[in-house]
Amino acid sequence: MVASFSMPDCERLMVGMSSETYRIGNRVRKQYHVLTDDAGITAQNLDACITEANVYLILGHHPLIVQCLAIGPQKEYIELEFYARGSLKAYVKSNRARINRLQLENWGVQMIQSVSYIHSKGVRHSDLRLDQWLVDEDGKARLSDFNASGYDEQPSLCLKKREAAGLESTGYYLPRSDDADSSVLTDLFALGSSLYELNTDERPYPDLDDSVVDHLFAKGHFPSTQGLVFGAEILACWHQKFFSAQDLFDAVRAFVDVSKI
Repeated sequence: MVASFSMPDCERLMVGMSSETYRIGNRVRKQYHVLTDDAGITAQNLDACITEANVYLILGHHPLIVQCLAIGPQKEYIELEFYARGSLKAYVKSNRARINRLQLENWGVQMIQSVSYIHSKGVRHSDLRLDQWLVDEDGKARLSDFNASGYDEQPSLCLKKREAAGLESTGYYLPRSDDADSSVLTDLFALGSSLYELNTDERPYPDLDDSVVDHLFAKGHFPSTQGLVFGAEILACWHQKFFSAQDLFDAVRAFVDVSKI
């Protein structure tokens, strides 16, 4: 069991459903949440932490993925680099007046590239939305939060295939059967909604009830993307016109100079 910290330089950032997060200097420690009165939930929380540790082992270091600095001996915690600018969602919303279209394009490309990278490693994120990207010291968007992700078998790490435990939020969720695992296509659908949010600060149909949004999506009805950065590509994600994030990236770089991003 992982004990809570009492060090004076340790700041508790949040307690989530499955984990507790602390800042220790320039690091963030994320450890599984212990419920003393519920061993079953505690075991699930540990499993989520192990999953996230495994994903960081699979992904290794990448400039558009949150940097993992350490993993506990039993994978009961991970230590990540601290990014003072916070989530891309919060950063864009608070700085909207100073952000131009070129900057939105840069972040959009980085979001696409990060998803393309995890897919190339056999990982499905399974809960993409704009606040899953953090802004690093260079202003780049780094993808984070893999505790509910799924991944392919990884023989080099002795890891068996794992289905995703997560499910996208309303507005990012591709309607499908209840027993269907997350996939490249479900991630791409959620990526489309995340790019929409990058433009608008809101999920698709923010004023409608969840059930209504799911019904509209199931019928193929989506909000207008006219005038948005990557508007046509967002619609293509929603309509499942792309079969990979690399396809989406190829479509974008046909009219955006990605060499300087």
